[in-house]
Amino acid sequence: MDLSEYFNQRILLQKEQYHWLNQTLANEKIQVHRIANFGCQDGTETLTLGYILGVQEAWGIDKNEVEIMNAQRTLKTIQDIKWTRGVPTNAPAFLRQQNIEHAVKFYTGDIKSITSALPSEYFDLAFCHFVLYHIWLDQGGGRAAQSAVQEMARVVRAGGIIAASEPTVRAGKFEINFEQYFEANGLKPLHIESKSFAENQDTKYFYVKDSTT
Repeated sequence: MDLSEYFNQRILLQKEQYHWLNQTLANEKIQVHRIANFGCQDGTETLTLGYILGVQEAWGIDKNEVEIMNAQRTLKTIQDIKWTRGVPTNAPAFLRQQNIEHAVKFYTGDIKSITSALPSEYFDLAFCHFVLYHIWLDQGGGRAAQSAVQEMARVVRAGGIIAASEPTVRAGKFEINFEQYFEANGLKPLHIESKSFAENQDTKYFYVKDSTT
């Protein structure tokens, strides 16, 4: 199995679920070279995003050490395949780099606090999927969710994007409004694809960090 086959069969997630992100970036004419994927789990989402968005660097962060170990094992497998079988031209571009450890990195860290491994104002995009919801639900409600968004904003450059896909849910009789946590961090909405609770779909949040944030 060469690198392209391994990536497509063992790593690549359904690209359709990230179409909204890629399309919004294209519509807003925003180029993305470096991404930070919070709540990356075993790293397959980070690698999928790197491929779909055509990035140069993809970093994954998760508080679960076991998941990060699994992600790092995947990187080692990729390196072994490259070493023994070469790199086909149809493999994802950011995996064709000679030193993959410079292009893809995985770290253990909690999004609710400053992650020392991640530099400030370095990334073009910070992304999470179903992370804010779980933080809100399990780890302290609104204050914790706002701290998580603050960390995402910290690592993104001025003009960069903070994006999230979160389930449309209710707390008691009210739908959770994650918009307030982005706005509390001084971020400006470029696109919010809102879905009602009854539609049982995710809500997409797409915010920009301007130079005064």
